[in-house]
Amino acid sequence: MTDFTIVGGGVAGCSLAIALHQRGKNVRVVDRGDSVTSTKVAAGIVNPITGPYLTKEPRFNEFWSHALKFYRTFEGLVGGTLFREMSMVRLLDSDQQVTKWQSLLNYSSYHACLTADPFHIGDEFHSQFGGFTIECAGHLLAADFIDAAKKFMGDQWQIGEILEPEPQGMTIFCEGVNGLYNPLFDWVHFRPAKGEILTVRINDLKEDRIVNRGRVWLLPIGDGVFRAGATYDWDSNDCNVTAEGREFIESRLKDLIKVSYEVLDQQAAVRPVIGTRKIVIGIHPGHENVGFFNGLGSKGVLLAPFFAENFAAHLCGEAEIEEGVDLRGNL
Repeated sequence: MTDFTIVGGGVAGCSLAIALHQRGKNVRVVDRGDSVTSTKVAAGIVNPITGPYLTKEPRFNEFWSHALKFYRTFEGLVGGTLFREMSMVRLLDSDQQVTKWQSLLNYSSYHACLTADPFHIGDEFHSQFGGFTIECAGHLLAADFIDAAKKFMGDQWQIGEILEPEPQGMTIFCEGVNGLYNPLFDWVHFRPAKGEILTVRINDLKEDRIVNRGRVWLLPIGDGVFRAGATYDWDSNDCNVTAEGREFIESRLKDLIKVSYEVLDQQAAVRPVIGTRKIVIGIHPGHENVGFFNGLGSKGVLLAPFFAENFAAHLCGEAEIEEGVDLRGNL
């Protein structure tokens, strides 16, 4: 008998399936097989210091160490590299931000993420305000991760749709943005955010670190090819690329680099954001055999392993759900 049926094979569903499988549970994943999903399109970047205010997630170190252990353990099971640890350059973009950064250096929590090496960046970048280098960053090869999970699950990975809970075992919906249309969770306040990214070739740029200037990031993927992004559109739930999205990214890319580039591809997907902007997991308040794991937003690569483990432990009677993310506390 199947103990758990997981609906959705994105980073949330895969992480939970792996965590439950490692506890000896019989797990089945049912995925629609969509060619475009937020997991498949996303760059999968982990960045500890984000936004114009240079905010560090208070529990970043805990989530980071857990994610590394999770991905490395899974890599050991399936072979190959799925998560790339990389340094990240954060460029500052104003005198005010320089002042803000200098004040933040008074907090020891920030120093744990920084390299000891002096800051440096090539002349190909606009870097008049300087910056700093982060060592605890990286990105998940998301499509490879899903393919590896699919092979790992074997016959227990099925293409299809489940619209109602299975009669046996527990059904856990990890549907990403498709959860918006699930009547079982029509009371969850979804606020999806469409994002577009570009793939570009920059032959004159020799940089193997992620470079971030707040409004734009550049991720090297090899052979002079980079991914650049990203947009946030709170009003569209489709996966169609737009001229406006391309123009938005290109204008910021030109503010970041001085050298020419060629656009190779443009992609779009919708991030599964819940109104609280927090991940939400737990058991349906009216159905004990129905679970929910969603709301990863743009931090899924960092957060999914920790909360998949927490949810798996809860489902196996080993732990309580983390305070603040329990579905039953988000009614």
